[in-house]
Amino acid sequence: METLLMKDVLANIDKYDWSYALFLPEDEEWEIQTKCAILDPDDVEDDADEAPRYAIDNNLIYALSIQDIQGIVENAYEQKSNCDVKDLLEAFLYYFDNDAFIEFTD
Repeated sequence: METLLMKDVLANIDKYDWSYALFLPEDEEWEIQTKCAILDPDDVEDDADEAPRYAIDNNLIYALSIQDIQGIVENAYEQKSNCDVKDLLEAFLYYFDNDAFIEFTD
């Protein structure tokens, strides 16, 4: 498994399989430099409610599906064509907290 940075995931979200999921650290604030992993959420050993072994070993929790994040990024670019990774992170965090797309204002 490869550890990634949140900024790289958001900037390159279309290269990841839509059926996978983003796992982030459980006990820290998520920022553009946050280390994370993209894993198959169904890759569990015994318990269907358990996270993948890599996530457990690295204290990562399920955040959102890649499909959801692709939608978040697409929506952000539709509203603001010159989005940077900080805008994408803001949109991601808003969606995570509110289960809704952010509305950027000029």
